[in-house]
Amino acid sequence: MKPLAIKLSAVLCFCCLFFFSSYGTGTLMSMNHDHAHTEHDHEHQVHSEFDFLAEMIPHHQEAVDSSREIKDITDRPELRDFAAEIIQVQKEEIQKMREWLELWYPDRDVQPLYQPMMRDIEGLTVEEAEKTFLEDMILHHEMAVMKARDLLDKRLARHPESKDMAISIIEAQEEEIELMQKWLDEWF
Repeated sequence: MKPLAIKLSAVLCFCCLFFFSSYGTGTLMSMNHDHAHTEHDHEHQVHSEFDFLAEMIPHHQEAVDSSREIKDITDRPELRDFAAEIIQVQKEEIQKMREWLELWYPDRDVQPLYQPMMRDIEGLTVEEAEKTFLEDMILHHEMAVMKARDLLDKRLARHPESKDMAISIIEAQEEEIELMQKWLDEWF
């Protein structure tokens, strides 16, 4: 019986490592709702300014797509406004990042592997969809903040524009994380 339990545990650990790895870098995202981070959360997230920009585009696009979904479902005006703000800001940032990649790295292929972080909310009740969106978007924002911090901490930003965007992502998304956590606490 013990060998079977050990094998099942090993399979479960492998699946978790695979599912929660970020872009194949081996970094794990914390699924703890207290959002405590391990010492590994900040290791090897971003290797270059190019990687940061190329990986942040699909990351932002997922936030835009998920925000569109919740905006159409929710009856809460504050959540609808919040989703609209994410859509507007992150679409603008996606456009800037695409322009910078074309300008600064014209010969590089921009096809990063992206592991989606947001769960599908289709078929959920409105309340379940809202809760799922908030839980997932908190983790999604935390990953963006970690990547932005990594870019800055490793001094990988070769252009002031990417450095400024990283700072902006950190400031805006940390505030949004607090707001989403407040809503989770109040609403659910």
